Amino acid sequence: MGTIADYVKRFWYEEDGVTIVEMVIIIAVILIVLIPTLTQLGTAEDEKLKELQEKISK
Repeated sequence: MGTIADYVKRFWYEEDGVTIVEMVIIIAVILIVLIPTLTQLGTAEDEKLKELQEKISK
């Protein structure tokens, strides 16, 4: 676990720029958070659209 902390510290203070591997890791972490959120949002929207359709059809 110490190696991960060392890597994060080095990544945070490094001034050389982001390598492609680090960029892929950042994108993967963002997607891991973003995809479930968008899925839940889509489900909620689908339910609202069905409810609206039922009200219109009455």
